[in-house]
Amino acid sequence: MSDHRTPDAPGMWKAAHGGYGVMFDDDGEPAMLLFGPGAKVRALDSIGPYTRLHPGIPVGSAPVPNLPGLWMDKDGNLLAVSGERRVRIWNNHDWMAEELDDDSGEPSAHGPYTRYSIQAVEEVPWKPEAGDSAPIHEGSRTVHLPDVRSFGRLERDKWLAVKNLEESAELVEACKQYLKACDPTDPSGIGDQFDDHANCLACYGVNVDGELGDDRDKAKAGWIGHVRDQRRQAMLDELADVLQTVGNLITAFGITDEEVGRAMDDCLERNRRKGRL
Repeated sequence: MSDHRTPDAPGMWKAAHGGYGVMFDDDGEPAMLLFGPGAKVRALDSIGPYTRLHPGIPVGSAPVPNLPGLWMDKDGNLLAVSGERRVRIWNNHDWMAEELDDDSGEPSAHGPYTRYSIQAVEEVPWKPEAGDSAPIHEGSRTVHLPDVRSFGRLERDKWLAVKNLEESAELVEACKQYLKACDPTDPSGIGDQFDDHANCLACYGVNVDGELGDDRDKAKAGWIGHVRDQRRQAMLDELADVLQTVGNLITAFGITDEEVGRAMDDCLERNRRKGRL
């Protein structure tokens, strides 16, 4: 990611000297409404530099927003909550900033809500290099998915579509955590955690080094493998949630198994034409 002297597009931003806020077009002029103080800023370069933000992973849900943070309603609109202040910052995918009165009743009319973390946008997201576009045939297989029994809230509405986005975001985060656990450079600090625990035990008179002897490195490798296995299982759990939510959507929208099969055949054909198969 990279810092910006001023925001270059409407959306959520973090100002180094102003906190979090949303930049929007205010009668033809750019302005930023800060979530905390609720102050509108027009001299944007006075509180920069800026980092672009976006909703991260789901961290809770409620009928109405009941904690500070960023919330998404059932229609996919965003609401920023700070103390007693509620600011609607996204409406029908057009960035805006509108402070809502406490007695407006509007928040309760658009529930339930999902609370999201706020993350920095990767300005240069990972993607394969141009030279990596050749088809990869090694290791290709046909994945046979298990039967998915749909259940729960099966309404044909935007909430269920957004639920797929929520579960997919959780799967992405679980995959990232698993990849970190598999990285020999240990970006998650799993090995350091082992050393910290061992040193803590030693502080209380537990002679870990003496008990483990030459097997300390083996024990440390075992601990890293244990965490890696836990994160792999967490990734599988999130994958199952994604399949479950997709199954719910298929049922809610009346999509038949035959239609799913034809859609997959069409997908394969499109990829064959692009040289990916």
